[in-house]
Amino acid sequence: MRLNKLIFFSLLTFIFVGCTHSLHVAHVSDFSPTFKEYSKGELVKARAEQFTVMGIVTDTNYVNDAYTKLLASCSGGSIQGITTQYSTSHGFFSWTNVIDMQGLCIR
Repeated sequence: MRLNKLIFFSLLTFIFVGCTHSLHVAHVSDFSPTFKEYSKGELVKARAEQFTVMGIVTDTNYVNDAYTKLLASCSGGSIQGITTQYSTSHGFFSWTNVIDMQGLCIR
């Protein structure tokens, strides 16, 4: 009886605290070699997420959404040195894919 309780609480612990986070890809683009005034640039950021339950997703356009947000945050300028990070936060039978983008907005 005591062994059954120990096994039950051990499994319960793994179910509720068995979450992880994983960074899959980090990509950095280049800077234009002809432009010299990067110190006047402004850091812009964008983030988008996709929630998945047991492999079932509804939003498959989240990467494009993050890129559109990034471009919209630098209207009238160009973005240099874009950094993109793709990561996943795992839960119990679910996970969240996350795209974080940032770059230097030069107006």
